[in-house]
Amino acid sequence: MSDDIIAFRNGNGVLITTQGPGRVHLISYASNHQLENVVGTIGTHNSGVTHFMISHSYTFTGFAFYWDGSGEAVFTIGDQPQTLCQPVGSSWTKAVNIMYGGHPTLNTDVSKEVPSAVERSGYITCFKIPNLS
Repeated sequence: MSDDIIAFRNGNGVLITTQGPGRVHLISYASNHQLENVVGTIGTHNSGVTHFMISHSYTFTGFAFYWDGSGEAVFTIGDQPQTLCQPVGSSWTKAVNIMYGGHPTLNTDVSKEVPSAVERSGYITCFKIPNLS
């Protein structure tokens, strides 16, 4: 990935594009204020395309996510969808992991972070982007 496309810097958000119903699972971990990890899901029942955006929290420096849906899911960073479109993993042992200000790593095992995480489905920093077309 290009050195100038870094997650959460200069407006380079993380956009997930999914096909079909399912859920994005997100864990925010490695708090710089010794807070507990936070894990949760956000889902869609849409049979077509749904877009999700992962935001960040200055409290956490690690973010990992995966998709458990019936169709495929890919993610992009910033405004480079053609060059940075990458597949989203399907479990905590094959998740996409992004450290704040860093490049994503695919198929990362973050399962050791999950047992200590506080469940916050519906209150995580992953948002559905409404279809405005």
